[in-house]
Formats: sequence, C-alpha cells, structure tokens
Amino acid sequence: MDNREVEGVLEEIAQILELKGTNTFKVRAYQNAARAVASLEEDIGVLVAEKRLSKVRGIGKSIQEKLTELVQSGELKYLEEIREGIPAGLFDMLRVPGMGPKKTKVLWDELQVSDLQSLKAACEDGRVASLKGFGKKSQDKILDGIAHLAETAGRRLRSQVLPFANALVAYLKEVDAVERVDVAGSLRRGRETVKDADILVGSLDAPAVMKAVLDYEGVDSVIGSGGTKTSVRLKGGLQVDVRVVKPESFACALAYFTGSKEFNIALRQLALEQGYSLNEYFLLPRDGSKPPTIPTEDALHERLGLAYIEPHLRENTGEIAAARGRKLPTLIQPADVQGVLHVHTRWSDGAQSVEEMVAQAEALGYAYLGISDHSEAADYANGLSAERVRAQRDEVEAAREKHPKIRVFHGIEADILADGAIDLPDDLLESLDFVIASVHMQLGMEREKMTQRLVKALGHPAVRVLGHPLGRKLLQRGASQFDWEPVLDAALEHGVAIEVNGHPRRLDADWVHIRRIRAKGVKLCLNPDAHSMGALDDARTYAVVEARRGWASAGDVVNTLPLERFEREFLRLG
Repeated sequence: MDNREVEGVLEEIAQILELKGTNTFKVRAYQNAARAVASLEEDIGVLVAEKRLSKVRGIGKSIQEKLTELVQSGELKYLEEIREGIPAGLFDMLRVPGMGPKKTKVLWDELQVSDLQSLKAACEDGRVASLKGFGKKSQDKILDGIAHLAETAGRRLRSQVLPFANALVAYLKEVDAVERVDVAGSLRRGRETVKDADILVGSLDAPAVMKAVLDYEGVDSVIGSGGTKTSVRLKGGLQVDVRVVKPESFACALAYFTGSKEFNIALRQLALEQGYSLNEYFLLPRDGSKPPTIPTEDALHERLGLAYIEPHLRENTGEIAAARGRKLPTLIQPADVQGVLHVHTRWSDGAQSVEEMVAQAEALGYAYLGISDHSEAADYANGLSAERVRAQRDEVEAAREKHPKIRVFHGIEADILADGAIDLPDDLLESLDFVIASVHMQLGMEREKMTQRLVKALGHPAVRVLGHPLGRKLLQRGASQFDWEPVLDAALEHGVAIEVNGHPRRLDADWVHIRRIRAKGVKLCLNPDAHSMGALDDARTYAVVEARRGWASAGDVVNTLPLERFEREFLRLG
C-alpha cells in the first residue's frame, strides 16, 4: 500500500472510533498518525521494511504495529473488527460539508439516520431541526451540503490526477509508434477538480498505440477500446481516455480537446468569420482549397489572427478578444516566485522543524521564507500562545545563522476571531516580521457579519496577508459568504495582499476572484500553506496555475519581488 492509501486507513479508523464514542485521546492518536504519514518524504513500505517507523514523530508503538501489518499484508484485522456494526452509509454522511463524526453519531443514535437518503429525508421533514444542538439553520446547511456533494460526485483534485496522467504520458513517449503526446482536457487547463484525464497522441500507427495503452501496467480495467480511442480505468479508479490522431492533425486536435466547450464554440465562430471551418483535425478553407499546415497551436492561433492563448486561459472569459487585440498579459511563471510566507512547522501542526523547512526552501532556490505557525485559537492544530511564539524565535534565529543564503522571516498565521479581532496580543503581533490573518472557525457566518469581520481584520497594522479568503476545501466544503468589494477596498487601503493558497485542496483565492482582486489593484501573495518539506513548492506547482488562470502576471504578485524590495516595500521592515 502507498502512503496515500495508508493515510486513508488511519483516517477511517479515527472516524469509526469517533462514531463509536471512543475517548478523544485515542481518536487524536490516529488523526496525528494520518497526518504524519501524509507528510512522509519517503515510501512507508521502505520505513516498515527497514524497521524505521519508530523514528516517525506522531506514530506510537501500537499504531506502528498496525501499520506494519497493513503494509505487509494489505489488510488490517483491527479495522475489520471496529467496522463491525457501522453502516457503510455513515461514511457517505461524513463527506457532507459540516457533518463530522459527532453530528453523524447523534443523527444515527437519535433518528436512525444511516445514509444520505435517510439524512436528506430527515432534513426535509424537519426531524433534524428538532434535535438539540441542530436547529433550522444547521438543517438547511446539511441540505446544502448534500446538494454540494451531488455536484462534486466523481470528481478528483487536480493534484490527485496529474501524477497518473503524467506517468502514462511518460510511458507513451517511449512507444515507438508515438510521435507526439500530451495531456489535454480540463486537466491541461488547470481546473481545480476533474472527472477524468484526456491524453492525445499523434501517430501513424493507431493500433500499436491502442495496444500499448492496454498493456500499460497501471491499467486496472478496460472500459472500451476502438481504432483510435481507448478508455481505461487505472489502479486507483481514475478513468483515462486516450485518443490518437495523425501527426499532422495533432495541433488542431490538441487545441480542440483542451479548450472548454464555450471556448471551442467561440474559436470555431472566429474561424468561420475568417473563411475557415475548424474541427478537431484540420483548419479547412471554406473555398475548398488545400488546408494549411498547422504544426503547432501557436501556428493555429497566428493563422486566426490571435496572439497565443495559454491553455490556462481557454475558458471563453474574454481571452479571444484580448488575443485579437494583442492585449493578453504575460502570465506569471513558477520561476518568478522568489519566496513564500505560509509555512508551518512542528511548533503547531507541521511535520518538520524550522531548520528542516528552511533547508528545504534553500534547496528549492527560494531567496526568502516565512515561518507562520498557527496561533493559539487554533487549538486543534496545536496553535502557539504568545509565550510559545516568543520561544520559537530562538529556533528561527538559529536557522538564520545556519542558512545565511536565505532570509528567514518570523511570522504567524493568526486567527481572525468572530468579532474581527486578531488572535494574540497587539504588541506581540507588531514584533513579528509579518502576520497572515485567516478565518478557521465560524466559516458559515452570515454574509454581512463575515464582511465586517474581514474588513476589521484587514485594518490591523500588523496584518500583511489575508489567508485563504474563501475558506473552501475542494470536494469537502464550499466557500464562506461575504461581499468582496468592501474587503478589497480595505485590502487596498491598508496594503494587504490576498493569498492564493497553493494547498491542492484549497487553491484559494480561486481564479475567478483573482481577476477581481487584480482589477481592484490589490496584490496577490502566492503561498504553499506547507505542513511538510514536500509541500514547500506547492506555491510554484499549484498556486501559480490558479494565478495564471486568473490572468495574473508577475507584477500582480508581491512575492515575485527580489528580497530587498520585498522586505522594504511589502513587509515594511528596516
């Protein structure tokens, strides 16, 4: 079993224990172990084989024994035992935003609700609202959550799909019959979640390519296979569609299978206006003359009188008109990001020490790094009290001395409390290099109150960044509701940047709001929200893509500034 599968087993055990009312200490032990596995920098199978699990912080002796059994046999007797008597439908209920194990247990015990269907029925007839601790508002949120779950059914995070798609592309590149191959579809456009993966191949021998796909070791089952298209389900459940076109049609096909439906309609209409008929194979002159050679997507765009439209922009939100007028922005590149601020360590809920995170950031070529563990209000994440923040300074200073080539800033991710105040005393906040202010609790606050809450927080003189403003978690919960205009006015007035959080489950602010943020003149700050060394580059890997989809250039992002300017102009230090 790989790390992700083992993490899932540990999370399931924690959920079952909570459903059964097991003591909090035991539940938390499995939750901590799941986070520890998620943060591992090497395969857990290697750790088990080399008997090094005991060296992993957060995994006690009892869980080590269970993980050894799980990894070696693929099964866990303990899990089978505790599953006994737990309806399978309860796990579907746990996927509803806002429905944790405690609420699920109450509904199961009190109303005999054991699946989504019975949960929806209990909400619709008012039984949930009548329960102590729920009420009408909670009932309505559960119904909204069920609807949200239905909308996202079958979708996966982009980060979960990319490795599988890239591995298959790498495999196909080694096939003799393959001349060109690339990822297409919404995955190439950088959508946050996708249902499947599309791969396009240019080849003169389609049967050989189809056979190679069927022979791929990652294939679990074949959905369908024909002369030029094969659909398979990979181990892990992802559906992948592989299409083959002749090499001379590859550019037109890649453009066709990349753009959104709306983008493709608009592009075909533009082609008609210019005397062409565009399909997935050719750009055909309507006068019947020979089709022009289109070797690349750039050539296709140029033939249609367009500047090249990057795949991330192909959503039909104004990019075609901008391309005709040669007014497309020069989009931000991963290498533009000079440093990041949103980084957690063992002081709160991270997996590594300050020095380990600094060393990794230096290895990645960052010029600066901000340490920003959780503040005290985030007790679930071992948030830091004022005393612990002060104590952390020694470790930050030691890392600075050991790694003089990278500038280390000492900050905090402070909670925005319900009334808009910032967690931790003002004198402490003002002594730090920066403060990221984030909402972690009461995310469902009424729109007007949430707006006031954020506006007040952005007025605090120590706040430099508004962290993950929407508060969403992809495929888990929707966004908080607030009015963006007064929030952006406050950000502009106080020089606060809006975060583009690169955690694959957040990607927040999202691309739609990024365009609005930029139009207001408010700066962005691209961050990884890293809780382990392996996540430190998520700003370049995922946040950059979201920023590009929002038409952001390097000039829109504060942490593309070189160190001296970033420190002086944005952090206002020195």
